[in-house]
Amino acid sequence: MKTIQSSLTGVQGAFGYIRDSLQQDGFTLANWEYDGGYFDKELDDKGMVFLRLPIEVKHGKLDDTDARIEFGTPFVLKHVYRTGVENHIGYAAGPVASAMMNQFQEPVDKDAQVDDQWVQQATDIVRRLEQRFA
Repeated sequence: MKTIQSSLTGVQGAFGYIRDSLQQDGFTLANWEYDGGYFDKELDDKGMVFLRLPIEVKHGKLDDTDARIEFGTPFVLKHVYRTGVENHIGYAAGPVASAMMNQFQEPVDKDAQVDDQWVQQATDIVRRLEQRFA
């Protein structure tokens, strides 16, 4: 995992507006509870490298479009999954398989080393988001 220093950290806004805006950039809401969660954007074609934007609810509940949320510090993470035939679960995981297909598979390495190219790509995305939200 690599954190990205950003002026986005601490920025607040309406959940509905932020969700809708981030969805246009390919982000999805992940690992959420009513008091917080993450917006994730897949960076690679194997579903292993993600830009993650943590959010915390400051007022309301996360499923309410008017809930007030605050961004945490963005970071890039890499989850390494098994590849090859997974006989016990009934499918083959190959280059076209993503983490979405393997959603119930435990990563081999939840915090694998993140290559500089992914950190740079994530940083570029965060800089564009800073212009939009900060």
